Amino acid sequence: MRLHRTRIKLCVVGERGVGKTSLIRRYVRNEFRGAYHGTLGAQMYPLDVELPVDGGDLVLARVAIFDLMGEHSIRDAFRQAMFYDTEGVLAVCDVQRPETLYAIPEWIRAVSLVTNGVPFSIALNKVDCADAMAIGPKETAWLRETFPLVSTVMTSAATGSGVEAVFSGVIDRAVDEQLAEDRRRHQARLLRHAILAFVSRKGSLGASKTDLFANFKTVMPASLVEELDHLVRLDLLRQEESGPKTFVKTASMPADFRFKSTPQGQKIAESPSMEELVVYESR
Repeated sequence: MRLHRTRIKLCVVGERGVGKTSLIRRYVRNEFRGAYHGTLGAQMYPLDVELPVDGGDLVLARVAIFDLMGEHSIRDAFRQAMFYDTEGVLAVCDVQRPETLYAIPEWIRAVSLVTNGVPFSIALNKVDCADAMAIGPKETAWLRETFPLVSTVMTSAATGSGVEAVFSGVIDRAVDEQLAEDRRRHQARLLRHAILAFVSRKGSLGASKTDLFANFKTVMPASLVEELDHLVRLDLLRQEESGPKTFVKTASMPADFRFKSTPQGQKIAESPSMEELVVYESR
């Protein structure tokens, strides 16, 4: 069994008075306070979570749950600071106030503008107030049409109903996304290291794009070109024009490029592991 350690930033968003703070307190501390006190700015609640993953491995996640005030002007003016590095979102509405449900897309949009999209769930809160519930078939149909693939959970901070399910669901998906991204980064580094080793073996002649495409047949051409550009930007490879030029109107274009290792690229290529590449990229 392997142990993975990670950190997750989870933001809880929604209109004022929907019960964001109460849900967080119920989940983190198993407590409920009936009196309403609006959140000013943001408050962070740390929590350690253990999650089993595929293959019998275990993830120890340090989850920072951010309780954000439901003020639109603050959200729109400071969304970069509020949502930077967010890996998961819980959007909350009050089942007694349908307008808080219809406000959720703007909260999700604000997060997406900063993160380009992260896993999120929706909590339909205060279901203990069944007599005052104002969300009916019309709102339910709108919710399914607007967010067809998003998990929605009926919750009550007062009774604890659905609280564990809605938080653990979004945390699980955030951890899965992070592990998948870690695997993608690892595969990309493996490819970069293999490219550096291949070019290094070509010595002073370097390798042409044709050589590289022939050697890395299993890699999509677009992905190979992307990694070559990345290595050039890092100054681990040097790109030089080669071959005759073809003329299109007034522009001359090289028929091919050759890639040669820089001294730093040569050093990393000769390293038996990717550790030097990881350190170099993180500078």
